[in-house]
Amino acid sequence: MKKSILVLPILALCLTGCGKEKTGKITCTSNQNNVASGYTLEAKYVINYKGDNVDSVETTELVTADNSEVLSAFEKQLNEMYSKTDEAYGGYKYNIENKDGKVVSTVTIDYNKMNLDQYVKDQPVLKDFVKNGKMQVDGIKALYKAMGATCE
Repeated sequence: MKKSILVLPILALCLTGCGKEKTGKITCTSNQNNVASGYTLEAKYVINYKGDNVDSVETTELVTADNSEVLSAFEKQLNEMYSKTDEAYGGYKYNIENKDGKVVSTVTIDYNKMNLDQYVKDQPVLKDFVKNGKMQVDGIKALYKAMGATCE
């Protein structure tokens, strides 16, 4: 009888708390000042995760420049890159605006909707960052850090 009394609270604890994966957000930021090309780039990446798996990343990139040609080139390049990536793998929602001497890019990548198998096949360097069809938190942090970002 005493054993069953002890087992019930432990069982109840496991049913309500065991198996719940930690969810959270990690923010990575990057600032680049390219004097030679005449622009600055500020980027913020918010990684939304559950357990070890990335659910999505919300990205905001701000490019400032005095030269409108530089801004137009960024706008065109970002539009093409995000459009082609979404067509090939899915999971991308993006908006790019060029006004007032700035290009602002807002992107949400939903890794649950993305064809990660094809993505890794096309980008083999990413194979260690995807496990069981899911992008890994440590992997994406490593990618952002390799691009010069700091993550908190």
